[in-house]
Amino acid sequence: MLVGTVKDALVRRLAGFAASRVIRDYDGFCKGKPTRRALLSYLALPLLPPPALRDRVKFSNRGIAQEIPRVLNELGYSVDIVNYDNRSWLPDQPYDLFIGHGGINFEQISRRLPERTVRIYFATGIYWREWNAHNERRAAGLFSRRGVTLASYRAIENDEEYALDKSDGIICLGNRRAVETYSRFPRVTGINNAIFPVTWEGWRGKNFGEGREHFLFFSGRGNVHKGLDLLLEAFAGTDLHLHVCQHLEPDFADAYKRELTEYSNIHVYGFIPMRSSKFYALAKRCDWVVSPTCAEGQPGAVLECMAHGLIPILSDEANIDVGKWGIPLSDCRIDTLRSTVLYASVMGTDSIRQMTAEMVDVTRNQYSAVNFSMNMRKAIAGLTLSCQR
Repeated sequence: MLVGTVKDALVRRLAGFAASRVIRDYDGFCKGKPTRRALLSYLALPLLPPPALRDRVKFSNRGIAQEIPRVLNELGYSVDIVNYDNRSWLPDQPYDLFIGHGGINFEQISRRLPERTVRIYFATGIYWREWNAHNERRAAGLFSRRGVTLASYRAIENDEEYALDKSDGIICLGNRRAVETYSRFPRVTGINNAIFPVTWEGWRGKNFGEGREHFLFFSGRGNVHKGLDLLLEAFAGTDLHLHVCQHLEPDFADAYKRELTEYSNIHVYGFIPMRSSKFYALAKRCDWVVSPTCAEGQPGAVLECMAHGLIPILSDEANIDVGKWGIPLSDCRIDTLRSTVLYASVMGTDSIRQMTAEMVDVTRNQYSAVNFSMNMRKAIAGLTLSCQR
């Protein structure tokens, strides 16, 4: 317990340090001397350790924070990097390109840049007003079912309208549906999220017959936003097993104490790191990863599960095209969730095995870090070319 406490304190201290840190002249991947300068406002912490010591497992956020500067270097930019929530720093020199994220410091930075600077907004989710509307509908649904109002852990609190209006183009994570939420803005490019390379092949030896009755919920924060409340109600009273790997907010845990503690088919693990021994054990035990989320760009946690052999059962709002190797949710009503997982639990094992093999191949290729970098490079190059002053 003490080790965990010390580690958490160290992480908080590093995060606080990174929030006020400016990384200057990042150009280690430039071919020759860079001729242009770019400013990136996203995440600084993943770039502070030497390259050999960086976390190369978790792609979303940490991986993106490392890949964008690399891409900019390859395009001939030296890069300065600040945290997206750094309110104290202001540009002290001109830049050819500014890539910003969120509504916290975009405006104060943009107003200090020359008119000729190309401005790109990088979005990791759908249009912020639509995101919040989806979030509010989930909260209203919970209140109508249970009479409970919980704190909103995933609402976007900082207005992003100035950033979107003043950007010359937008790059967002997600498929066509995610892009369409930005339809009133010009020059919007959607690209896939990604995973780092996976070598684990444990899924090949799993017992698909037993695994078809086991469903993994592996998710980032936001219990109601991600649909855990709906899943708990859908699985309660069934013979199917739900394995819950998510941080539980205290008020949510109180509201769903009975489902979380009294049902033998609902197994609660809390936060489990990707690619840990517990994660691999669950990846081998379960055939499915289920996510009735209400708003995303593309959830990296789900992609990670897919790359490890878990067939996705997803709401449209996950913005991942599941093809013939996944199961889309027509909606996220409790009866729909229950009927969908019951349908999945009786599928033939040969069909499940075939879907799994195809899905792993698609995920490890189309959602690779290599593809992410290629798509990001094309998007930045295309936008800067079309927006040259």
